[in-house]
Amino acid sequence: MKKMLFALLIGLCPASAWASGCGCGSINAMLTVAKTETIQAVNAYTAAEAQAIRSEILVAAQNIIGTIKTESATIVRALVALKESNAATLKGQAVAGEAMKTEDLYGKAAQPAGLCGTSALGAGIQLGAQAGREIHAAMREKQLAHANTAGVKPVEFLRRVLAEDHPTERETLDALFPLQDTLTEDQVAQAHESVKTLANPRPLPVLTDEQKDTPAGQTYAAARKIHEGRMAAVTESLNSHVVYHAPTLPEDVTTWAQNQWSEAGGSGTPPGIVDGKLSEAGLYKLLSQMRVGNPNWFAQIATATDAGLLREMVLMQAFQMELTRKNTELLDRLTVIASLDYLTRMEGTTGKDMDDLYTRMVGAQQ
Repeated sequence: MKKMLFALLIGLCPASAWASGCGCGSINAMLTVAKTETIQAVNAYTAAEAQAIRSEILVAAQNIIGTIKTESATIVRALVALKESNAATLKGQAVAGEAMKTEDLYGKAAQPAGLCGTSALGAGIQLGAQAGREIHAAMREKQLAHANTAGVKPVEFLRRVLAEDHPTERETLDALFPLQDTLTEDQVAQAHESVKTLANPRPLPVLTDEQKDTPAGQTYAAARKIHEGRMAAVTESLNSHVVYHAPTLPEDVTTWAQNQWSEAGGSGTPPGIVDGKLSEAGLYKLLSQMRVGNPNWFAQIATATDAGLLREMVLMQAFQMELTRKNTELLDRLTVIASLDYLTRMEGTTGKDMDDLYTRMVGAQQ
């Protein structure tokens, strides 16, 4: 038994322990050293493994972070590109919508038969009307002076008609009924002379103050006054006819009319424009020919937008109202002339009978 215990102790103790001698202190030291070495070996292995694991974790983390950064940058770029694309799309839609709106309001499809550039048209027509009133007033004053020239005998007025500078038959016709609806400035003067000749070729003599004091002079003065009043109404209507064809509209309206005629597909000089001038009658003829006489107008109407059709309707309605006003004015003048003509005829028939009746029944008693 003792031999076995001894053999076991020998086997457990290292050679270094035997070399340094045997004792309890030496055994404890050997155990401590062995334990320390084991712990150090374990710690070294653990540290190496931990470092390797940390390195792998760090590399993996860096890879993950890099991948996330790359993917995030890609996502961000995609989002930015999408945002820019959406912004461009929205902007393009806004621009396109605005362009479509502008086209609807002011484009070719919205301007059938001349709706563009009409901002100065109304003002131009007002200036034309003012010029017409000035021509009308000048003609009236000259004609009144012609009919009230003192000391001139009827034969002297006839010499004016026979003078070489008096409008010929052709000139009178062209001045009163121009083929192009607009008179030249020379034709306006010829029309004025023609009105004086046709309406009052031989003005009645003007009485002196001494003649007015006599009963015969008073009778003549009364008859002359009635005659001149009737002639004034006729002359005024003829004057209005001349002014209607006079080139009174300003150059802005003429330029507008030329542009509209070209845009409507017309070529050459537009109707109503003569020597670069335009009259009120010429303007109405132009507006009519640009529609009724223009095959392009029907195609423009068929392809026009709602805004274009509305503009066309408003423009045509405005001129229709003006034409109605002119026609009403003409009817008013014709009514006056017809009434005066009726009174003149009645004076030669019923009026004469009433004068005779008064002479027989009343005048004989005075």
